[in-house]
Amino acid sequence: MIYEDDKAAAFLDPSFPGKVIILPKEHYPIIENVPDFVVGHLFTVANKISKALFECINSTGTNIIVNNGITAGQTIPHFCINIIPRRENDNINLQWQPKQLSDDEMATVELQLKEEAKNIGEFEKEKKESVKLEKKTEKIEQKDGEENYLVKQLRRIP
Repeated sequence: MIYEDDKAAAFLDPSFPGKVIILPKEHYPIIENVPDFVVGHLFTVANKISKALFECINSTGTNIIVNNGITAGQTIPHFCINIIPRRENDNINLQWQPKQLSDDEMATVELQLKEEAKNIGEFEKEKKESVKLEKKTEKIEQKDGEENYLVKQLRRIP
């Protein structure tokens, strides 16, 4: 374990030197199930760990990868972010051969995505738990004839 807080955990993956896996502490199988505020937090952690990889192990690049779904290469049913430190000539090949879409195919996909994007609204925000305050009174002791400094200051507040 290299990092942990109330929402996330990050640990080294033994499959590659310096590779880090970040996952939410609560179970979410794919990114679509993860609340927006958790996704934001996880990627903030990924950003900080990526910076640490540049500094600590002298990587000259990082790949930050989410395999989302079985066809995308996800092998465990828990959302995670993979950070792979990179160096020149490291022999890792993550290249793919893009397909050239026709103008009609591009227009169709664009229209479908624009229509779906209209449904993007407010992002989920973390619900803050209410804080219970205990009623506590404290008597302020004063010296003979001397007024307490804090009491004086409170009288000045409108």
